[in-house]
Parts: sequence; structure tokens; C-alpha cells
Amino acid sequence: MHRQLTKLEIARRQLATAIDLFFADRDVVSVYSLAANSWEVIDVLCRNAGIESLSIQARENVPAGNELKVNYVNVPYRNFFKHADRDSEQTLPPLPDAQVEGLLFLALEDYIRLNSRSPVQFQVFQLWYLAKYPEKLAPDVSNELMEGIATAFPGLSSLPRNAQLARGAQMLADAVKNQDLAGDPRTEPTFP
Repeated sequence: MHRQLTKLEIARRQLATAIDLFFADRDVVSVYSLAANSWEVIDVLCRNAGIESLSIQARENVPAGNELKVNYVNVPYRNFFKHADRDSEQTLPPLPDAQVEGLLFLALEDYIRLNSRSPVQFQVFQLWYLAKYPEKLAPDVSNELMEGIATAFPGLSSLPRNAQLARGAQMLADAVKNQDLAGDPRTEPTFP
């Protein structure tokens, strides 16, 4: 018998699947679509719960006249992936890696702030992203986080993309088998 699904569970499962596909260097359209779907649900849940999400912080830096969802998540790629009723012959340039990675990070960071727990996929991607983009770290970030990043992904930002993804995939494979991590109260199962 199947259980009832919650919005949070659906968002978690879509985002975890997107991260699995991402590290496997699979279809970027599917990764982005799953991440965008997940982010949209998580964003609403955060706002409904009064959570100070990364998305709220990002909105404060969006130029006047633009919206995070409309101008940075949906346009042009997400809408292009979903609709063919207008401009059905239109094409777009390849989806930039940084845009995919940024959306994955935004969604998982909001999820963690909302839920205070997360699956190993989120934890590995969070470290991977911060290792790839160390300039995005706040100057007052904790030493524990800095050490975790350095230990998990030393020199990641200087590696070619395929090596970065391979390192992420290997870390994820190891993390999934780590019983200490699975038993940590901050870790939750990906799928019921």
C-alpha cells in the first residue's frame, strides 16, 4: 500500500534525484527541471513557515523590475522546457553549468533551512558547491565548515569539470554507505 505524499517529500525526492543525475553527468534538462520544480515548492513552504531562506536573501539582491522566479529560474530555460504553445521552433543556447549548480544549491539550502535535516545528496552537493565556488562563502563562515570542505574536496575548483563531477559522484557513493552519517540526526532518508 502506498502512503500519502507531502509537498516536502516530493520536493526532497525531486531534488535528490536531480543531484544524483547531476553527479552522474546525466541529462542537464532533467536536472534543471527537477531542481526548479523542487525549488518552487520549497520556496513556498519556506515563505509559509516564515523561514529566512536563501531565496529571500537572493530576492533582496535582484535588480528592480526583476523577480527571482520569473527572471532567474523560469526564463528562459524552465519555461522553454515546459511550453511549446508559442515559438515552437525556437532554440536556446546550452544551459550554463553555473545556472544549474546555482539552482541546485538554492533549493537545497532553502530545504535545509526549512527542515533542519537533509539527505546525504544535499549534504554532499552543498560541500561540493562551496568547494567549487569558495568565493561565495561569507567571511565569517565557521572553521568546522571550512575544514569539512577542504577535507571532502581539496583543490576542487582547479580541476576540470569532468573531474569535479567524478569527485562529487565518488563522495556521494561513499556517503550513501556511511552508517555514521546515516545515523546523524541531521540526516534524513531520501526516499521512504
